[in-house]
This record gives sequence, C-alpha cells and structure tokens, in this order.
Amino acid sequence: MNPLNIFRNLPYYLRKKFKDNYIIIESDDWGMERAIYPETIDWIKKKYGHEKFSRWTLDTLETPEDLEMLFGVLESFKDRFEFPPVITANFITHNIDYTNAGNLNYEGLNEKITDENYPGLREHYISGIKNGFLFPQLHGYSHYDFTLMNSYFETAEGKEAFGKYFFTARSTIKGNLSFLHGEMSRGNFKTNRLSEACDEFEKFFGYRSVSVIPPTFIFDEEFEEVLKKNGITLIQSSNRLVSSGKKRYRYNYFGKTRGIVRSVRNARLDPHKDYKFYHEQCIDSIDNAFKSRIPAVIDFHRANISGKFDPEYRDRTVSELKKLFAGIYKRWPDAKFIHTQKLNEILWQH
Repeated sequence: MNPLNIFRNLPYYLRKKFKDNYIIIESDDWGMERAIYPETIDWIKKKYGHEKFSRWTLDTLETPEDLEMLFGVLESFKDRFEFPPVITANFITHNIDYTNAGNLNYEGLNEKITDENYPGLREHYISGIKNGFLFPQLHGYSHYDFTLMNSYFETAEGKEAFGKYFFTARSTIKGNLSFLHGEMSRGNFKTNRLSEACDEFEKFFGYRSVSVIPPTFIFDEEFEEVLKKNGITLIQSSNRLVSSGKKRYRYNYFGKTRGIVRSVRNARLDPHKDYKFYHEQCIDSIDNAFKSRIPAVIDFHRANISGKFDPEYRDRTVSELKKLFAGIYKRWPDAKFIHTQKLNEILWQH
C-alpha cells in the first residue's frame, strides 16, 4: 500500500465510531437576504446574461410559503421516527442596509426580520423551532470579507449593484463564485465581527450557538480562539474546509483538536440541474456513513428551498426530500435524526 494513501486517509482511520445511526441535516445561508426584487433579477440578466446564473443568483431570503412547504414534509414524517427529522438551520446574522447609499452598513436579524419588511417570517421561525422542525445555529455575520466589501463599495460596479439592491450579485455569477468571499479568512481577521454575530444570534433566538459553519468553507486557524471565546466548540463540515491559501485541513473525524470538535459532512441533497444530488445518491452516502459507524451529515442549503424566484427548484427539492425520508424509513426505521447542537453534546460527553 502506498504510505501516502495511509496519511491521506488518516482522519478516516482515526475517526470516532458510533453505535446509533444518527442523521444530521445541516442547511446554510438562512437569514441571508441576497436578491430582493424581481426587477433586480431582470437587471442581473441584462448585465451578466441568464446563462451565467448559478443557483445563488435566484436565491433569496426564505419566505413563509417556503417554510410551510418544508415544514409540511417534516410534519408528515414526525410520527414515523422516534427521533424525527430536524433541520440545523445555519443563520447569517447581518444583511446589507440599503437605506443609506453613502455608507456600507449592515442590519441585524432583529432589524431586518420584521413584519414590516417580511410579514410572518419571524412567526414561522418561532413555529418551526417550537415544533422541532428547525434548530438554528450560526453561519456568520455577513458571509463576506469586510475589507473586500468596503473596497468594492467604492467602485462604479459596486455602486450600481448597491443601487439595484443586490450588492453581492456578481459573486453569484459563474466564473465569479469566489468574489468577495472569506469572512473567516486571515485577511478579514482584524476586522471580523464574529462576536457581534454571536450576540445578535442570541438576541434573536434566545440562546448562543455552539457550532459554526465558516461561509464558503474558508477558514484560517486564527479564528479558533475567537470561536472558543464566544462559546463555539464545534465546527461543521471540517472535511471541506480550506485555508485562505487553499490548503485543505485534515482532522480526525468527530474528534477534538485544540478544544474544538471537528464534524464533517458526508452526504448531500441538491437536485439543482448543475449539481444533480438526488435522493438515491444521498441514500448511498448515508449507507456508507453507517457502514463506517459514523453519523450521516447531509449538506442541504437554504437555496434548495428558496422559491421566491425559482419555485420549480424548490418544488423539486421538496419532492426529493419526501423520497429521501421515505427511503431512510424503509432501510433504517431506527435512524435517529438529531441537530448539530445535540451531536456536539454527544461528542463532548465522550
């Protein structure tokens, strides 16, 4: 055997093993506004061309209708499992404030998610949490590198995008998907607002998040102390994290390193035409995880169910989600769906 292959797979060989068949569904970008108006989409189409759209271009803040459809699927499987399906909804806490064109400012969830701006949305969050459908955790402050954002704001293109109420539109266009990214990168360390994000999360939901998923999987280790200072003891999807220099990390799966648990994502559901991760493929990934005696952690982005500008994508996702849960129940009726905070508790108990 090639010794290099042993080193490469060391995190797999040293992984923690589990008795129970745990399933965690982690969903990113909740609370993130992105596009707001249909007119904005028309502008992007003219500026960049529809063929350059990624799934992010039509993504927008989740609506009550989106949540009702998602909750309907979760409700339909609530009585089939002892531990029924729950979504770990990873929230961005601040969005761009478009009321002052002279400065690049941000609004927290408490300012943004109001009945005046988004009628009924906060009530749906509360309902989803009470019914066990959602369990929020932290994703980040704004999803972007502040230094890059501030520089872009001073350009003509940035001013134009700001005026169209989608400042980060270019970052959703194919060929530009790394544009402005790196909230937890070394270059953004001195101006990071992670503590503010943690405080806003607690203010909105009433508790502090114990986990985080670095936006776009970019993470430099300088941020570890900031995380621990704010009570975060688990990093989601550590198997996909890269440094700002594009170095991939190799941690022991579900193990502790420097006081932080490193969780992974090893399955995915995303029926977008550019990705084609359908329920059958997700079932296979869950099977592989269980055979390895580790939890199946499913990557399931908010964009999958954001239907305001792309209802067909949402409807297709809802259909695939139903098929996924039915397939899980058929093969593993004893499977236990838990949220990421519960996984964190289990790992620290051991």
